[in-house]
Amino acid sequence: MTRAHAQIRRLVWGAVCTGAATLVAVAIWGVGGWRGAAAFGGVATGLQMVAAHAMARTGQAATLDHLKVYGLGMMLRMFAGLALMALAFSRDRTTFEPLPSALGYLGTVLPLLYLEIRLAR
Repeated sequence: MTRAHAQIRRLVWGAVCTGAATLVAVAIWGVGGWRGAAAFGGVATGLQMVAAHAMARTGQAATLDHLKVYGLGMMLRMFAGLALMALAFSRDRTTFEPLPSALGYLGTVLPLLYLEIRLAR
């Protein structure tokens, strides 16, 4: 599988997971919860694609033998995602409600991390 094909697969799965998380957020918190869930699902998808690109540039696979590469991608997803959430919550808490936004982020990034493991095989 080529890198471009893997990135397209990440993008498609990110869009599917974002849509699912957004639907769950709307079902739980009503129409007001969709913006945060959709926005942070998109953020999670974007960070996943950036992390995969950064990990690929090291020239090593993210395996148990190369935990440093896996850690690079994981820290990028975690710290950048949390920093963007904190910034959004501090700027506009009504648009980006914390719980729907967290659901959108985690509901997208966790399945994408599983996909990352599958793509590494």
